[in-house]
Amino acid sequence: MASIPDATPVSAITVPGTHESLTLRGGPLAVTQVWTLEKQLDVGIRCLDIHAGIWFPTDKEVGIRDANWLFSQGVTFTAVVEKVLAFLDENGGEAVLMKVTLHGLYQDRATRMVEQQLKRFEGKIWRKVSVPELGQVRGKIVFLQNRKFPLGTENHRSYLFESNQLKDVEEKLRHVQWHLCGHYILLTQTAATAMQRPKALARSVNRQLSDLVRRRRGVAGCLGVISMDFPSAELIRNIIQLGTCGCGPTAGRPAGPEGLGPTEPGEPTTWRSNRT
Repeated sequence: MASIPDATPVSAITVPGTHESLTLRGGPLAVTQVWTLEKQLDVGIRCLDIHAGIWFPTDKEVGIRDANWLFSQGVTFTAVVEKVLAFLDENGGEAVLMKVTLHGLYQDRATRMVEQQLKRFEGKIWRKVSVPELGQVRGKIVFLQNRKFPLGTENHRSYLFESNQLKDVEEKLRHVQWHLCGHYILLTQTAATAMQRPKALARSVNRQLSDLVRRRRGVAGCLGVISMDFPSAELIRNIIQLGTCGCGPTAGRPAGPEGLGPTEPGEPTTWRSNRT
């Protein structure tokens, strides 16, 4: 993110992310990633999807689990935040988005515990509803709100995928581009059902994403956050190189040194979207 101007809305940056970022345990019906948190950050992942909660009244920490089978991943929410902030301390020009979904029978208590834990990190996190400019959040975690975690920036699903197939992508992107210029963060992700193997679905989804990214080379990014299972380093790199949407001072400027010039911003039309 070092080459992206400070005035760029975070929503205008094309961001590679992982879905169920920390689900490395639980067998073939649960596991969604092979890289550790540290490795994901090193290869360029900048949006994390965290599933957490407390399951027993005696729990003193909010633990990380997978979304479907709720296998423990052997790490706490606090430890995850500390690891991400350690990365950001060494890479102060970057920002990391984090979507947290709370599970379990004690979600209200888990929310209170998370809020209490986050007080330790004030000044290093962004929890406001408004979309920040990149300069406001370099070196920080930007939380994304959802129905099970009310703290953070407004974001919406993209609906680029329908039944796990990309459909009418260019038309949808044309309509949503204006909204990416500071209004809300757009999130694209697919998820396997409890009885599907995430790796099998990822083969199809990631192939479609690779084709989409190749088609959009030389065009302003305007894809928002792309959250993936089992992404390859090449796919992550190609997503990063798409750069930013054509908003204000960014004018379609790419994140890397090889991008082309600006494109016209999209029309300010209504977009069908739901909060994630």
